[in-house]
Amino acid sequence: MKFATLRLLTCLYFLIFILCIFSARAHNSIDSEAREKYLSTLHEAEKITNDNLTVTARAKAQYQIAITLDEIRDLFNQDIISHGRIMGLESSMLIKELSRAGYTLELSAKTGLYLSHLQYYRVAIRLEPKAPFGDHARYMLLKSHFYDSFSDDPMVPISQSKETLFEMLEIAESLLTAKDPAISAEEVRFILAIHYLQAINERIMAKDQGRKKFDNLLQELRKDYPQSLKPLTLEALAQ
Repeated sequence: MKFATLRLLTCLYFLIFILCIFSARAHNSIDSEAREKYLSTLHEAEKITNDNLTVTARAKAQYQIAITLDEIRDLFNQDIISHGRIMGLESSMLIKELSRAGYTLELSAKTGLYLSHLQYYRVAIRLEPKAPFGDHARYMLLKSHFYDSFSDDPMVPISQSKETLFEMLEIAESLLTAKDPAISAEEVRFILAIHYLQAINERIMAKDQGRKKFDNLLQELRKDYPQSLKPLTLEALAQ
């Protein structure tokens, strides 16, 4: 009974998290001005990536494409969560124009929500690892991959290779000391703690080592964010 209750708490947390993300954007909508701005931003960024400009400029353009597509897909997912489908003529037009421009948004067969275009973050990081936007690109890659990777239980990823898990562990650990105010230290530690549990399950990290790292992060979250649901969620996942 206790295990079932904790698992229910875990599922409720992730539902609350998703609803909070999209309710925060509930005032937004895609009108003709927003649609044209998104397309213009993507067009300009793509032009930079195709021109013979500096590596830094091309890296920043890739990052801009990723951020723009994530903002669009969040708005689309808000419609799906609230109404079960994309709402509005401008949104319907935008999704078609994105496909024509080579930015097709893919729906997850498991969650029914649009997935993030992670490859643009990866390219930006590879081109300019030490760019000013580099840590935020890594953070967005980490977070977008994590929330795209499961339906209701992060301990049962839909599709996550060991190589990807290694990549996420490395990224998350590198962000523990990040100073960018746009990066949530709470979120980084939360996701990293879950990846440690996944690494134990996948037998790519010794249980004693993984649990020690997990317990340290859990204690930090309890201390630094006493009102957060994340420690309770981690406790449920660790059972």
